[in-house]
Amino acid sequence: MFCHRFRLVLSVVSFFALASIYSNQIIINFTFICMTKDANDTISMADGSLRQRFDYSTTEKSLILSSIGIGTMLFTFPITHLVTKVGARHPFYFFGLLSCFATALLPWAARYSIWMLLFFRFLQGVAYASDFTTIGKICVEWAPLREISFFIGFLTAFNFWSSVITNPLSAYFCQSDAFGWEYSFYAHATGGTVIFTIWWLLYRDDPKNHPAVSEKELNRIHKHKSDEHKDTKKRDVPYWEIIKNKTIIVCWITAFLDINSFILLVTYAPIYFYKVLKFDVATTGILVSAVSFSQLPFKTMFCISSDRLNCMPERWKMLFYNFFAFVLCGACYAAIAISPRRELTVLLFALVAITSSANCGSFYKCVNFVARQHAHFVISAIQFSKCVALFAAPAVVVLMVDNDEDVTGWNQIFLGFGVLQIVAHFVFWAVVTEEPAEFTKNRSETSLEKTNISIVSLSIV
Repeated sequence: MFCHRFRLVLSVVSFFALASIYSNQIIINFTFICMTKDANDTISMADGSLRQRFDYSTTEKSLILSSIGIGTMLFTFPITHLVTKVGARHPFYFFGLLSCFATALLPWAARYSIWMLLFFRFLQGVAYASDFTTIGKICVEWAPLREISFFIGFLTAFNFWSSVITNPLSAYFCQSDAFGWEYSFYAHATGGTVIFTIWWLLYRDDPKNHPAVSEKELNRIHKHKSDEHKDTKKRDVPYWEIIKNKTIIVCWITAFLDINSFILLVTYAPIYFYKVLKFDVATTGILVSAVSFSQLPFKTMFCISSDRLNCMPERWKMLFYNFFAFVLCGACYAAIAISPRRELTVLLFALVAITSSANCGSFYKCVNFVARQHAHFVISAIQFSKCVALFAAPAVVVLMVDNDEDVTGWNQIFLGFGVLQIVAHFVFWAVVTEEPAEFTKNRSETSLEKTNISIVSLSIV
């Protein structure tokens, strides 16, 4: 029925489930613009003055945005451990429904108090902690080694697709007289519930147990994988060995910078386009979506070419794609700080999105080659760095930007991120490898290798 390609069907459904969780949390990035339309909806301040209920200060906005990161930070590793023990199917479904529940109640929470709003944003962050762990689990169990870049690139593209879908939809509800900004939250919650139910019905943690997977497809999924890699039931994660591996450490640091770059782009682009570049609400929605959409054909090209390109070793391929994702991306970020025209600035934002999409062939691919069957833990740690970034990026904006229209503060941030990304590329160059780490081998394999080495040494003597 699926022509030996059910894994691709599953990846598409998983993609929409991942996008749903992320869309739920970025709705408010756009609705900040239109939540203040009702001038009669006011609250009393401590000094006795009145303020529009949703006219949040820069500090309050940063708290609202960073509360996602706190929830994700606290629950990333507990959820990773849970997924390692019981699989992804039931946990991811539960946290997907939790995200939809919190999203549906967010408009009520915002009207009730900012503290209730922060609590429901925290719940969205808890749900978001399951995203990258699930990506890692799907890549480990369902992706053939030859297709690993495609799976990583396709599944991690949910961030930009979420922006493409969510920003125009939010703009529509914001400008609609019949609905209002609240209905963006209700629509996303309803759609997400349907998507996660479909995902739960289709997904299994082990492809061997899925009736839609043919023998031919199963052999392709398992090709070049060790017996331990294929065994989903008896797999203890060597946490300490992973944590002290220098290649993985550098990949984590590199991923942290990449994620900060992405969060700055997606989270603050609507505010920057509206407040600094002075585009109207409708144009802002279209441009932000266009910037996000611009990377998608290039991301597809990078993912497919990374898997199919055979004219160079894997190490050099990863360096090639890392050059795009960090050196060229960093140069575009730095150029934003000196751009003389707003049209050129929009183009540079698009180039940042395009060049950063090459990350599927760089550090993401590297950690999968090095960690193999334990890649889900390594990728979940990238998720942890992402939640730290969700907390850190707004904090940097608070420190550097006095108000939303502070051009000097924004330029300092863009320039700083650009320089850091360029430096990160050369650090990655020093440690990148495609060889599996020692901790991916079972004890019998390691002992056999040591025995063979000893025999060779004795024979030489």
